[in-house]
Amino acid sequence: MDEQRMWWEELFQIHEFATYADVAASLTNNEVDFLETVLNLTPDMRILDLACGNGRHLLGLARRGYHIDGVELATPLVEQLSAHITAEQLPARVIAGDMRQLDDLGMYDVVLIMNSSLGFFSDREHQQLLNDLADHLVPQGRLVLQCINPYQISSYMQHYRRGWHQVGPGYVLRESHFNPITGTIETAYRYIEPNGGEAVHPGERIRLYTFPEWQQHLQRAGLRVQAVFGDAVLPIVAFDETSQWQILMAMK
Repeated sequence: MDEQRMWWEELFQIHEFATYADVAASLTNNEVDFLETVLNLTPDMRILDLACGNGRHLLGLARRGYHIDGVELATPLVEQLSAHITAEQLPARVIAGDMRQLDDLGMYDVVLIMNSSLGFFSDREHQQLLNDLADHLVPQGRLVLQCINPYQISSYMQHYRRGWHQVGPGYVLRESHFNPITGTIETAYRYIEPNGGEAVHPGERIRLYTFPEWQQHLQRAGLRVQAVFGDAVLPIVAFDETSQWQILMAMK
């Protein structure tokens, strides 16, 4: 990851979450409750959080006593998360690296990929990543994959198509559109600093897959879908035609 992209990751994953800390804390607590419930987590399980970002799920689970590793590419996020883990003496660690390169990792009972963190690569790379993940799951180990439901892209995009919001001392303009030919959300960002300075994001592209497509990818990796939910909250939300999210739980 180049320095420009790392700067943007720090802006979004650290400063944006600090700006909206109360909302983020409530959301995280609800999602961790959900994960505990649907996975029937126990303290002896080993958990991996791939593309863990600022570590809100990792920290939330570690603070409840679960042993969890995180993989994150952006150096500023790794450094901040490592500092939290050390300061709180949590049963967790964060590994600096690309989520597509898992050779040095051990075996896990649970792997998490939250918040549409899978979708930034090619179809072939996504399949290979799932294949590799399956190799790091113990027998009957489970994967939880949270991603946007493309069948409800119009509803989802109402809140994300275009708009300004405050991040730290400045403001970000986000402009997104969905390309139905490629099945991708393409997003541009512009950050306006208080002194009038401006930074432009190099651009972001997320490939969206339907449930049948995800199911096929997972089956090829040797993973069987056990359940799919409409949101990562409690009480359980069914996945239906109105769901903006799809949360798949698959077993090896």
